[in-house]
Parts: sequence; structure tokens; C-alpha cells
Amino acid sequence: MTSTFELKNIFDNKFCQLLCDVYKFDEQNLNIMSNELSDVFRDFIILVLSENNSYSIEERNKLYNEAIYNLQHASKLLKGMPHPASSMSYKLLKMSDTLKKVTSGNKKEKSKANRFIEKNLVRKFILFWDKNSINKYLSPENKINYDVCKCFFECSKKISSVYPEIEWFRVCEIEFIESIFENI
Repeated sequence: MTSTFELKNIFDNKFCQLLCDVYKFDEQNLNIMSNELSDVFRDFIILVLSENNSYSIEERNKLYNEAIYNLQHASKLLKGMPHPASSMSYKLLKMSDTLKKVTSGNKKEKSKANRFIEKNLVRKFILFWDKNSINKYLSPENKINYDVCKCFFECSKKISSVYPEIEWFRVCEIEFIESIFENI
């Protein structure tokens, strides 16, 4: 039998009690809340830790910029050629555009280029929120409850204190989080 990866204890009872007080969560067993929060973030944390996390944002952007140049060059070479080459030209250009959004776009563009796993994390957090709060993520008028974003931000800071090597949580800003939630 193989052992499974276990996360460090991130969300202690004190932190969970703070969330209950600030965001008016239903009072429940704090251990249950801690486990539910850990479940929300588990897949994302494991994925990020398993990736080659040795690149800084600057190093990653340098690699992406080099890839952008090569993708655009290949796209120009294939442009106007018969199918399937012309179709590939378009796809290469779209890949280049996505990498540009990640490296130099504004926060809204960057959040639109987020990976599926990030969007899945936000969806899981919304489910957690809606289960524990009387003030749901979306109002009956389909307006976002931005307290959800603030709570997610608090959880991100807490995770960053336990896993400082995960850059995604360490550099997370509230405006970026709001844009991700707006694009779900």
C-alpha cells in the first residue's frame, strides 16, 4: 500500500473561529470546517507543489516571452498555406496571445488566461462558502458577494504562511482574486 501525500495543518481552530466571526458562518464544529477548507485547497496545493516550482515569475515570463516569439514566427511561416497548415497558424497565434496575457496583460486579462485548476479551486471555494454562509456568493439579482473574495484572500494569506514556497498564494492580491471570481 502506498502512502498518500498529507497537507500540513493549515486552517487551525483559531483561524476557523475568526472566519466564523468575521463572515458570519454557521457555527459548527471547527474541526469540520478546517477539514472542509483543507479539502477545497488540497488538489491545488498538491498540484503546485508537484510542479517544478523552481522558476520565479520573472524566469517564467522570460521563457514565455521566448516561446511567444517562436510561436509568432511559426505562425507567420504557416499563414496562407493550405489546410492543415493555415489552421495551425491560427492556433499558434492564439497560443501566443494567451502567453502574452499571462506575462504582460492587465489583471483582468491574466485571470482570463488562468488554468482550469485555478478556476476549479474558485468553484470549490464558492461551494464551501454557500454551504456555510447565509449570504450566498450570488444574490438573487446575480450580483457577486465580494466578502467571498475577501475570505478567499484571508485563506490565501494563511496558506502562504504555512507554504511560503507556493508563489501563487504569496503574490495573490485582492484585485486579482476578484477578477477570477468575476470570470467564473
